[in-house]
Amino acid sequence: MNKPPVALVAPAVAYLGYLAVMLVLDFTPVVAGRLAISAILFFFVLRGSRIAGNILAVLCGLSALVLLVAAVATFPENPMGAITFTLIAGLLAVFAGYLFFSPAVRVFQGKALSATSA
Repeated sequence: MNKPPVALVAPAVAYLGYLAVMLVLDFTPVVAGRLAISAILFFFVLRGSRIAGNILAVLCGLSALVLLVAAVATFPENPMGAITFTLIAGLLAVFAGYLFFSPAVRVFQGKALSATSA
């Protein structure tokens, strides 16, 4: 089977690990749902699914926008929290862009598609 790019695997592990830590520290159904949906999407993305990759990229982009709005709202009361939100939003936006526009991801997805259809 075709190996996914390291730049795709590393954010997957980091993001799922982050969600797992958040779930352990403060269990909420929203975080549990986000972890479940993200794990399912990453499972298919790492197998080469272009549809799952596009869905994940859209969700990461929307999450980045929500975090930026939260950062603006949080800044007067908690500047460090706002900076943290902004950094995470930036990372999510970069990852969404990578999923959409990276030639390495498209080649990986194309090889996975040809391997399953052959």
